[in-house]
Amino acid sequence: MFDVVVVGAGVMGGATAYWLSRAGKRVALLDKYSPGHVRASSADESRMVRYQYRGQTLYTEMVAAAVELWKDFDRRMGTSFYREQGALALQAKPDNAPFMEGYEGLLDLGYQPRWLDAGEVRRRYPQFTNVDSGYLLEDLGGYVAARPATQALAQAAAELGADVLTGAEVTELGESGGRVTRAITRDGRAFEAEVFVIAAGPWTPMLLPELSIPIRSTAERLHYLTPPDPDAYSYPRLPPFFVMDTNFYGFPVHWRGCVKVAEDTIGATFDPDREREHEDPEALTKLRDFLRRHMPDLSKAEVVYSKTCTYSMTPDTDFVIDHLPDMENAIVAAGFSGHGFKFGILIGQILADLAVHGRTRWDLTRFRLDREPVSMDGHW
Repeated sequence: MFDVVVVGAGVMGGATAYWLSRAGKRVALLDKYSPGHVRASSADESRMVRYQYRGQTLYTEMVAAAVELWKDFDRRMGTSFYREQGALALQAKPDNAPFMEGYEGLLDLGYQPRWLDAGEVRRRYPQFTNVDSGYLLEDLGGYVAARPATQALAQAAAELGADVLTGAEVTELGESGGRVTRAITRDGRAFEAEVFVIAAGPWTPMLLPELSIPIRSTAERLHYLTPPDPDAYSYPRLPPFFVMDTNFYGFPVHWRGCVKVAEDTIGATFDPDREREHEDPEALTKLRDFLRRHMPDLSKAEVVYSKTCTYSMTPDTDFVIDHLPDMENAIVAAGFSGHGFKFGILIGQILADLAVHGRTRWDLTRFRLDREPVSMDGHW
């Protein structure tokens, strides 16, 4: 018997268990795999932290709050998971709507992104070609070392008393009297609690098939390359970047001396239990095409590692954070749609507050299950 059972040990579930354990609650954190495993949306070595949200004030405010929590977690743990390196936004052609909305949204919120015309982009960032203009947000944003941060959250929860159990695939939620009473694993174990938090990422539809907001797991591809001149591709000469109208983004040298370049697009539906490290010639061709046009010195660089990552997409790319209908003690957090990781430590705090106090200081109306989502071609 636990105070709270958390299903899913990704960044959202791990952070929830961390905050609940800090509050003195008895917690079980259950996962089919291990925290940071290769199939998880929370896996890999880097996840972007950007403040640009096309004028979506709530998201930018949540980014700023999450950054402070990541910094506090690093101070407590003696780690450096959050790398504050700023963000460079570029457009290949002028007046790209999402690009301009991001820039103007930052100005409206009092931030000071530095506008870069084509000449200044060439002078400051000769790594890029065929770029019309850009803007730099210095000393705000960067990236989080995703896999080790996810593992550290679960480990911190365990050190605070949580039971972190792997090989515990929850396949059923037992119900009675309008409440969830237990989480039942494939091997027949039952975990009882007062409150249940479901943060199962792309596996959410398997456990909650009747969720009113559909969540689709999609395939995106990322690549690590060895640059010909590591210094030229290391921070501060190169910050985390994205070329918005190409859907490609990347990070300076970090993991094993590599630059990471990935495509941010809503890919084909993907089975989250499928193997991730298979070859994908089509994705490699798209990568090479992008590099030849926009980062030519990397166009022939060795790709030392590629993998598929998954987005858990809602139609409107907004999150789901809500109680399950008619289940007052069950909370679902899902559908983070390719832009959720940076919020993880904050989402965990919000879920812990809902589990313990039944409320949070954040207005979650946008993330309710009873909304009517309007489909988008890409995420915010």
